[in-house]
Amino acid sequence: MGFGLENYVMKAFLASGLLALMMMLIAFGLIYLFHYGSPLSVSIILVMVAISFVLSSSFLERYEFGSIRLSMIISIIITLLLILASGGIIYAVSLNRQSWEELLSGLAICLIVAMALLNFLKQSLKEIEY
Repeated sequence: MGFGLENYVMKAFLASGLLALMMMLIAFGLIYLFHYGSPLSVSIILVMVAISFVLSSSFLERYEFGSIRLSMIISIIITLLLILASGGIIYAVSLNRQSWEELLSGLAICLIVAMALLNFLKQSLKEIEY
């Protein structure tokens, strides 16, 4: 039994770990957003919306699933996630005054939730496939 990326257990742990870190960043980003406002200027946010709109609409058009409304919804969600992630990075690096025990507890909870979400996604994709 190797410890490379070919190992299913290590792949699952890596995927849930990355998802858990992203969840922690988004949670910190929400804290930053509600306490200090947006971490990015309006012009940067508009550029992010424009780029994600063009990318999502071209992607959806490529697979003949194109819809302007769906592309706009996807671009707003992507932009919101990027805003929250950038706020989370700022909060985690400079403004976070949490103890290590609280951070590790939060990360443990996020790991559990991430693994549950990944298992649910895997089961849902299997049902769609058949």
